[in-house]
Amino acid sequence: MVATRALLESSGDRGSDTELRHCIRDLVALSSLPALWIKADAGQIADSLAQLTVSILDVEFACVFVRDFEAVHCHERSHVVPIDLARVRETYRPNSNFEIDDGNNGRLRATCVPIGRHPGAGLIALCSRSSFPTVTEQTLLRVAANQAAIAIERWSLEAQRAEQARALERLHQTEKALYALTDRLFRAETRTDLYEASLDAISCILGCNRASILLFDNCGVMRFVAWRALSGEYRRAVDGHSPWKPGDKVADPICLDDIEAAADLSEELKAVIRAEGIAALAFIPVFAGGKLVGKFMAYYDAPHAFTTRELDAGVTIARQLGFGLERLHGEEAMRRLASIVETSDDAIISKNLDGVIETWNSGAERIFGYRAEEVVGKPVTILMPPEQQNEESGILARLRRGERIDHYQTVRRRKDGALIDISLTVSPLMDRAGRVIAASKIARDITLQKRAESALQESEQRLQDLLAAIPAAIYTTDADGKITYYNEAAVEFSGRRPTLGSDRWCVTWKLYWPDGTPLPHDQCPMAITLKEGRAIRGKEAVAERPDGTRIPFIPFPTPIRDSTGKVIGGINMLVDVSERKQAETQQRVLVRELNHRVKNNMQMLQSLLRMSTRQTKDEGARKVLEDATNRIAAMAAAQQVLYGASAVNRFSATEFLDAVCQAAQQAFPPNLTIVREVASGDLDNDDAMPLALILNELLTNAAKYGCYGREGQIRVGLANGDGFELYVEDDGPGFDLQSVSDRSSGLKLVQLLARQLRGHLEVVAKPASRCTIRFQ
Repeated sequence: MVATRALLESSGDRGSDTELRHCIRDLVALSSLPALWIKADAGQIADSLAQLTVSILDVEFACVFVRDFEAVHCHERSHVVPIDLARVRETYRPNSNFEIDDGNNGRLRATCVPIGRHPGAGLIALCSRSSFPTVTEQTLLRVAANQAAIAIERWSLEAQRAEQARALERLHQTEKALYALTDRLFRAETRTDLYEASLDAISCILGCNRASILLFDNCGVMRFVAWRALSGEYRRAVDGHSPWKPGDKVADPICLDDIEAAADLSEELKAVIRAEGIAALAFIPVFAGGKLVGKFMAYYDAPHAFTTRELDAGVTIARQLGFGLERLHGEEAMRRLASIVETSDDAIISKNLDGVIETWNSGAERIFGYRAEEVVGKPVTILMPPEQQNEESGILARLRRGERIDHYQTVRRRKDGALIDISLTVSPLMDRAGRVIAASKIARDITLQKRAESALQESEQRLQDLLAAIPAAIYTTDADGKITYYNEAAVEFSGRRPTLGSDRWCVTWKLYWPDGTPLPHDQCPMAITLKEGRAIRGKEAVAERPDGTRIPFIPFPTPIRDSTGKVIGGINMLVDVSERKQAETQQRVLVRELNHRVKNNMQMLQSLLRMSTRQTKDEGARKVLEDATNRIAAMAAAQQVLYGASAVNRFSATEFLDAVCQAAQQAFPPNLTIVREVASGDLDNDDAMPLALILNELLTNAAKYGCYGREGQIRVGLANGDGFELYVEDDGPGFDLQSVSDRSSGLKLVQLLARQLRGHLEVVAKPASRCTIRFQ
């Protein structure tokens, strides 16, 4: 009514019927605006207001600014040059008038009317009339602006209410989805159930097209464990990628609203994501047990602006997933623990601080004979014989102090009354506050172990008695060579009493090699045995007592091993060879005397044979005497080797071969040479004479039939490999053993002597004539 009165008064002042009719028309138009704008939004209202201003006031240009120029709605009549809207914006002041250049060397008058109380909302009308704006026009503009402000405010309130309703509905749906997730996670029996429930919640609450769950594996690499609508190529390409490290305590969600605008992603990774058709994604960390264990990811096919509500919901889903993983892990651990307890051979029992049994496993039933229903709720003293029942009060007192009892060996009573030896371990059980509330008891039946220990002690005692009775020095050491045991014979042998755990390697005071060179204890045969893990045989040494006397001995150190083959010590026996050494010395004197006499006799016999050979006129007799002489010479050469040997019972193959060959060479012509090719090893004295005769016969045969008196070479060898092998080789045509053995007395002698050596003769003709004797 006020606006109408103002319009009529202004029209009456001018006295113009035409203007009055225009005012009435404009008022009618303005009065219809609330009905037109009843369902319009702010943009539609602003657009309608600008259009109405141009048409009613007949102006060249009108524009409406809504909320600090967020939206600009313009209408203008046909104009040659467009209006500079930026300049109009800069010049706008509420309730002000100004002029601007119209672009055609003309001027436009402008009036500014605010819309509502917001400083950034207003109406600007531009007109070329010099009288613009009149009071009537300004009043009409204010009325229209007020109507628009009321309509926009109404629309804003309705939009806010609608948005609140939608927000409440989204919140309701989110709460419903989270409740469903929590329920499914609580009921999940496997990790697959857990993953499926979480993926459903991610898709529903975050409204994403695709999703995945990734967890760190045992190597600390992030791996896909569940996914929706992701190709194998994409999963293989990004497998292992993570913005966080395993065990991180802090990690915030990472959102990429638009992959193309993400500066932190490499072009290679962008290409992989782009090929999968992903435009936006989010990384939400998953924590379990206070540390980072993985993440879930939400993918969108188009750029997506992540809201605080979505991030909060995503963190909630991740937290629930982490709780679910913890629960399953705890349940799996509990099942494993329960299985271990139930299948254990040991008795595992829990009791309260009054000593009353609360749980009882199958191991306890097997050891004590009671079923669980027979003992649960009864005092643990029913397992104790009367003389042991005072132990329980002391055990309970220690448990209340939080102490642990380890491997306490005692005696308990079975249901059938039998007493058994057990090893007892009792541990206090505490609540979260650290208060002792109960105890766990592990009892192991060691009856058989006790019997075995007793039998072992008896066996060790018998062994020590046996070792003490042996008249040889015997001692043992640990793996480091420290003496752990010795018998009285070792004390008598060494002339001192060794210190157990201190003396090392040997019980003797000082050690020497047989030649008198000092032998350090850490290089003695026992030290070698422990260091190299092998028995030492065939060594001799000399021990010196504290009184200065020396004893030659032979050690027999042998390593002692455990069941795995590891050397854990050693045992050594020292055999006194003083008497044997004296006997060997006497024997050596006698043998040398015997060899000397035999040598003299052979030389005398050889001289007689040579004399007879020179004196005889019979060629046949001379040949027999020459053969006999050669054989005696070979035997004399062998005897000479035995006479010079350092050992009593053995001689060197090299010395033997050289001596016999030299003796044979004296009977051969100068153009025939004997070459010794190889010789090795030692032989028994019993083998000397047969070998000397065999070698003489084979050399004589090679010289007579292989070389035929011409210049030549006879090759000889005596090698020690798998048994001994004596061979004589020449460059002659050779012979067949079967065809000549019947008419050759020399070959018959060789075969006879070969059998005496437990060997045999072999003959080959090619590539050279070769006779070989193989024997052990």
